[in-house]
Amino acid sequence: MIERINNFIKDNKFNIDKPIVCAVSGGVDSVFLIYALKKLGYNVILAHVNHHKRIESEMEEKAMQEFANELNVPFELLNYHYSGAGNFHAEAHEARYKFFRSVADKYNTNIIATAHHLNDQIETILIKLLEGSNLYGYGGMPFKYNDGKYIIIRPLLCLKKEEIYEYCNLNNIKYFEDSSNQSDEFLRNRIRHHIVPLLLNECNDLYDKTFKYSKILHESFDYIRNESIKYLNDNLDTINTDSFNNLDVAIKKDIISLLLEKYEINRNTKIIEDILLLLENKNGSKELSLEKDYLLIKEYNKCFITNKNISISKEESFDLNNYAIFDNKYKIYFSKIKPSNNAKYIKLCYNQLSFPFIVRGRKDGDYIGLLNGTKKVSRVLIDNKVPKRLRDNIPLILDGKGNIIWIYDYLKSDLVYKQKESGDIYLVCEAL
Repeated sequence: MIERINNFIKDNKFNIDKPIVCAVSGGVDSVFLIYALKKLGYNVILAHVNHHKRIESEMEEKAMQEFANELNVPFELLNYHYSGAGNFHAEAHEARYKFFRSVADKYNTNIIATAHHLNDQIETILIKLLEGSNLYGYGGMPFKYNDGKYIIIRPLLCLKKEEIYEYCNLNNIKYFEDSSNQSDEFLRNRIRHHIVPLLLNECNDLYDKTFKYSKILHESFDYIRNESIKYLNDNLDTINTDSFNNLDVAIKKDIISLLLEKYEINRNTKIIEDILLLLENKNGSKELSLEKDYLLIKEYNKCFITNKNISISKEESFDLNNYAIFDNKYKIYFSKIKPSNNAKYIKLCYNQLSFPFIVRGRKDGDYIGLLNGTKKVSRVLIDNKVPKRLRDNIPLILDGKGNIIWIYDYLKSDLVYKQKESGDIYLVCEAL
């Protein structure tokens, strides 16, 4: 059995060249995991979490300390206490993986091993089918997962639970049973106790077929995910509907899923389908509220995720001796020298200036004077396809008489053009 794990690691190119942080609860699976990896000659760290939820927790902690001493490996402990605020399982899961990553950092590694096996894989796939997911989720847990910094490996996904029990019992390896695993309160336990036995009666090689099913789906997913990564990288995490709607539907759905993942937003079949429908609709601008105060915004042919808390522009005054900061994004000032950086500017005549100048955002009824009349500022921004949510955050520069002389980056007034020949001072707007 140990050799099967070794072959599984080699066949799936885990490339373990650093210490392995092993998540060890004290149950049969995780105890066997660190035992097997140690026996194969890997440098391992035993990372244990005491949830303080059961009477046995203190005993298990002490036993894992002793087990680490027997194996002659480092022991790391997290004393976790539930805050009582959110969902216990979700909060504890997040705390555990934060702890495992911190242990990895401590030992200058990025490899974390968990003890999931084939029985867990069957249960996970069934849960995903019931809840809805994408191709990646329907394939269950990947053998190896890279989140960009840390690599999660699951070396026991080639084994059945029964085999692990048999090995530990034959080799007198001590482990603990979690009494909560017997309760039908949780969906996973109900699937384990009632659904999986029925499936095994119908299919003797369910484990082997599950293994192959997961492998095939994740191989297919890897190809699609690479396409999605390239698309979002090329488009700076923005979806261009013109190019997006020409893609295969499988890639489109995964691009959406990957974009949600980047913001750590939970995703399921419904939210992905809703976003896909929004992107295929060619009519105007749309918004879709997401969790964690995020919005998915479709404006013209662009779609992206942003926070709902958009900054509100303010009004600032300035003159020859002072500058103004607008919206924490722009610095506006006068200069006698033409700017040498990439800042944008207009040229004005000093003798025709009236102070103080003002920089502010758009207001209802604003207009700008042109050589052939006037034009509403709102129309200027619409014509230039400025997204609606950004229109109030474009700097407008007004002179001391209240005339809008410059819509930054979009239009100069007739006053600017009339001073073009006599201009001797620069009004600079520099993006911060």
